Amino acid sequence: MSRLALRWEGRTVEAELELRGPRAALEREGRRIEAEVRRVDDWIEIRSGDRVARCGAVISPRGVWVAFDGRSYLLERVHREAAAAQGAPATDEIRAPMTGRVVAVAARAGEKAREGDLLLTIEAMKMEFRLAAPEDGTVSEVLCAEGDRVELGQLLVRLKPGGSA
Repeated sequence: MSRLALRWEGRTVEAELELRGPRAALEREGRRIEAEVRRVDDWIEIRSGDRVARCGAVISPRGVWVAFDGRSYLLERVHREAAAAQGAPATDEIRAPMTGRVVAVAARAGEKAREGDLLLTIEAMKMEFRLAAPEDGTVSEVLCAEGDRVELGQLLVRLKPGGSA
């Protein structure tokens, strides 16, 4: 088992990870999840019981960007000394969950957004992916336009978190 300390949305997440070939087991807060993990083309496929999920992942200097279920997450490695400290959440960054083309942009800088509100839609391999606001806030910046080609992990929208929109 390897001990992990990652920062996600300003919170430190600690877990233990065991890898054996394509099998992985993750333990966190007394809960254990076992899965088979494999690469399928540009995706990572995760099978756990009857559930199959696909996600994209790209390593950047800041950490690992994971695209899953229409949302992008940045997982930053936390040094052991800092693992106990809780950082303040930064402005949310909505990133491309895959390489594709922007087909619609609903977000406008300065507008309020509620959790789940559609921000933009990306098309890739004849599939549409709707990116939604992960929490209530204000759109502070839109960095793409309809028709733009975007790469996995590319910053598309900045959302300033802030209570009920």
